[in-house]
Amino acid sequence: MSSLELGAEADPRTQMGTLYGLLDPALGHFVWAVHFLVVYVATAVACVLGLGGASAAARTAFLTALAVVTLATAALLVGHAVRRYRQQRGVPEQQFRMSVTIGNDAIATVGVLLQFFPILLVPVCA
Repeated sequence: MSSLELGAEADPRTQMGTLYGLLDPALGHFVWAVHFLVVYVATAVACVLGLGGASAAARTAFLTALAVVTLATAALLVGHAVRRYRQQRGVPEQQFRMSVTIGNDAIATVGVLLQFFPILLVPVCA
């Protein structure tokens, strides 16, 4: 019985592998989007809760936390790219996918690191 026949049950691991294969190269962009939302929503909530009128130490601690989150996100993206490179460098059929994954992770890493400028230069709750 062929697995392509009607009524045949599909292997869940194959379906997960297909989904994983489609989404893994774009992981960097998903992580970048989540980081963007976390940084700006956290800043908005902090301003609503009165961070603008808080002491300089509280504002510095908040900015330090955002900087740590940004560095951790960049490290996650670099780690993902390195892991994919190590897994797929010896497989000729995966060279294009590896290049796309590493390129997307590089673009996302630059995007995340560019968010350092508003974090460090723009006054909190200005």
